[in-house]
Amino acid sequence: MSYQIYKLGEHKLAHGDCRDKELLKELIGNEKIDSIITDVPYGISYIKNKKGFAKLSCNIEIENDNISNESDYEKFMVEWIECIKPYLNEKNSIYIFNTDKMIFALKNAMNKCNIKFSQLLIWVKNSAPIGRLDYLPQHEFIAYGWYKKHKFVKSKDKSVIFCPKPNKSELHATMKPPILLRRLILNNTKINDIIFDGFAGSGSLIISAEHLKRKCIAIEINEEHIQTIIKRYKKLTGIDAKLIKNG
Repeated sequence: MSYQIYKLGEHKLAHGDCRDKELLKELIGNEKIDSIITDVPYGISYIKNKKGFAKLSCNIEIENDNISNESDYEKFMVEWIECIKPYLNEKNSIYIFNTDKMIFALKNAMNKCNIKFSQLLIWVKNSAPIGRLDYLPQHEFIAYGWYKKHKFVKSKDKSVIFCPKPNKSELHATMKPPILLRRLILNNTKINDIIFDGFAGSGSLIISAEHLKRKCIAIEINEEHIQTIIKRYKKLTGIDAKLIKNG
């Protein structure tokens, strides 16, 4: 698979697939990841299901969001987790956003990869999206765990997290609020620690890492989102992205 790697200040961003082992080796090298915080596709065909039903500020299709079969979804989760596992630090933490439909498939995948599924955190939003379900979901899940050993550097937090979501976002259809990501980052990392996101979307984790003086290594498969991240980072810092590898 072809890929491009960019340097954004202290961070690295790759345009490619997080299951590409050659890309991961080139991108991460001998560095060790302290925390994975990632917003994976939910397998709900979000954009397709909203068309003709709700107006979206961003209608760019989410790659692999059409994997609607639980066994296929579990396989997809296993593939990317197994690829990133060798790069985890001895003590680490893993946060994976998900929703009702595929949370059991995600849990099974984590178990298959020997990832400790420690807790299921609940992110409660200030409002529910328009949808077809009988009960409109005003929450999302965050699967929290680690590989072998973990570290928790902050005082005890709560498993139910109340945090408003953006009402609309022109950057990404399911953008996570940076204030929520910063909370997770602070709970498990220190300054200069490395955090990883294999499904970078609009780059909210990179932005959050910049605010908190962490280093982010991120991958995004969609070229439009790559350009969004580059522009978003420059707007925040004034720093241009540098293409450092064209593989």
